[in-house]
Amino acid sequence: MAVVGVCRFEDLRVWQAAKQQCDLVGALLQRSHFWRDRELSGQMNDAALSVMFNISEGFLRRRDRETLQFLRYAFASNGELKSGYYAAEGRNYLSAAESAELIVLNESIAKMLRRWQATLEPGESGRPPGRRRTRDQGRTKDQGRTKDLGRTRDREPSTKDHSE
Repeated sequence: MAVVGVCRFEDLRVWQAAKQQCDLVGALLQRSHFWRDRELSGQMNDAALSVMFNISEGFLRRRDRETLQFLRYAFASNGELKSGYYAAEGRNYLSAAESAELIVLNESIAKMLRRWQATLEPGESGRPPGRRRTRDQGRTKDQGRTKDLGRTRDREPSTKDHSE
């Protein structure tokens, strides 16, 4: 039986798009006028990396609240990078056509992030508060890795109890 869903962050379409964007920024930074402008090139590189890294870290957190926070970081960094595209075009480091193409990809990433965020925000999913978790095909229960902070009712936590 095939497992449905995403098991690795590399399988996320939004992460794949963020990696493509990061690769494109990396290629831009090879241009002499970009690397000579250390402040702009450093800021754009940091933002591009941040989008990709925060998507993967958010996915790996496996808790909606934490995932949502990292998606917010990714979204903000993505916006910062978009601003960098405008700055680069204004300094004639990018043509209008290059900038427009990069902005289309950037806005696509922003839309994917917003859609994912909407599934995690309170009141969006229809699940009661406290029952929100990102989908995790490989690990469906705590497995004794964290302390039970009063989340279970009417019984003491047990690492040997595997019936849920």
